[in-house]
Amino acid sequence: MILVLASCSSNSNEYQIPPEAMVARPSSTLAVGDTLRITYSGAEELNQSQKIGLNGRINLPMIGTVMAAGTTLGSLQTRLTSLYEPHLQVPDVQVALEKPAAVVYVSGEVNHAGTVPLDRPMTALEAIMGSGGFSPLANPKQVFVIRNVKGRQQRYVLNLGDTLAGAGNAAFYLRPFDMIYVKRSNW
Repeated sequence: MILVLASCSSNSNEYQIPPEAMVARPSSTLAVGDTLRITYSGAEELNQSQKIGLNGRINLPMIGTVMAAGTTLGSLQTRLTSLYEPHLQVPDVQVALEKPAAVVYVSGEVNHAGTVPLDRPMTALEAIMGSGGFSPLANPKQVFVIRNVKGRQQRYVLNLGDTLAGAGNAAFYLRPFDMIYVKRSNW
C-alpha cells in the first residue's frame, strides 16, 4: 500500500501521489546521451557504439548524420536499413540501446547508494533492489521519491513495507532523474 501522509502545513499537495505515477511509461523513445550499439550483418567492420549527441544526432559511416533522439529503436533501425540499402550488399542494420542516459538516484538506507539506469519502466521498489536492497537499518514504510515537476521539487512518500509483506499495492513508477531516499528506522 502506498502511504500518503497529510501535512500539517497548508501545502498538503506535495504528498498527493498523482495517478500517472502508478502507470508505467514506455521508455522506448531515444534521448540525447543514450549510447547505441549499431551492428551491420553484412559489414561487421562498421559495427560501433554511438552516443546520441546534444543535437540529437549520430554520425555514421557512408550516410553521415542521422536524427536519433525522439525516435524509437525500431524506427531508427528501419531508417538506417533504408539509408544503407544503396551502400551495402546486405543492408541489415541492428540497433540496440547499450546504455541509457536516464538514471534514478537512490540513497539513504540502501546497501549500495548510487545511480540506477532507467532503461525500462521501473518501480521505486525495483530501483531499491537494484541498489542492493534495504539496509538492516532501513524503514521501508518511509521511502521518499523526489521528482522535478515543471521546475518544482515534488515529494512523494511511499510505504513499501506493506508491499514487502505481500500486500497487493499499486506500483509507483519512476521517471528519469527521480531521487529515492530511504529513511532510517527509529527502532
